[in-house]
Order: sequence, then C-alpha cells, then structure tokens
Amino acid sequence: MTRNEMLSKTTATKENALTEQERDEFLAIKQDCHFSTDRGDGWWHLTPLWYLWDGERFLHTLGASRRHLRNLRANAHVTICVDVDPRLTEGLTAGARSVTCFGTAVLTELQDDEAHVRAVTDRIMERYIGPDRALYSDAVWAEPRTIVTVTPVSWLTWDYNKG
Repeated sequence: MTRNEMLSKTTATKENALTEQERDEFLAIKQDCHFSTDRGDGWWHLTPLWYLWDGERFLHTLGASRRHLRNLRANAHVTICVDVDPRLTEGLTAGARSVTCFGTAVLTELQDDEAHVRAVTDRIMERYIGPDRALYSDAVWAEPRTIVTVTPVSWLTWDYNKG
C-alpha cells in the first residue's frame, strides 16, 4: 500500500511531527494553552490558561477557587494543547501547528512554598503582561495562588507544513 502523501497535511504523522527543538521554540511563543482536567463526572474541564514552559515542565498559576485545582487533587492527569491554525484566515496552504502534552500535575500551594509560588506567578505575569504587571497585582493576589507543575508523560505534535 502506498502512503497517501497528503495525510501529513490533515493529521499527525511521523513525517510532520515537531522535533524537540521545534516544540520548545513553539512553546516559547507567548500564547494560551488549552488546559484540560478530569471533573470526575464524565466531563472534562477545559479552559485557556497562561503558562511557562521551562524545557522540561509546564508551570501555571491558579487562584484557589479554580475548578482545575479541585479536579487535580482527585486525579493528577492533565492534557495541555497549544496550537495555531492560520488556515482559518490564510487558506489551507498556510498549514497548522500543534503541541499536545499528556502529563501529570503536582500542586504547590502558597503555604507550602511561598517564595516559589510568588516567583512563578511573577514570571508568568511578566511573560504575558510585561512591565505593567504590577497594575494587576491586587487582582491576581485577591485569593491565594497555587502553582501547577505539569510533567509530560507523552506528546503529540505536528506541523502541517512538514512531511
């Protein structure tokens, strides 16, 4: 059977997978991730979140009332997706890129390691807001923060311009 060469333009294949370097460069771009946790009732809780990728793990800062924290205390499995699809505005030849991480999360609460929680929260605020982050400090710290550290177990990546 001859492999359909167009398959790499419509789904994840070995030919269009990102290298580790390409993955890390893509994750370094300031963009949202889609963060998914198991609600325990048969439905998944999926929201956009800001993140840091340190080359080994994803780091997130969440307020104490976030549903994801409750979910993660019951089940540490997380799926994270970061993607861009310029085909929607530029046409099918523009391609699309995606990084999906299946991982496990560890929670670090303010009372566990205040210095770490504050440092990671500040780094995320710097990444997404920049020098004006101090203007939003009261809103961010209106409730205690928890750092969610996600260690990848497996990856699914693609770039439809490859392959």
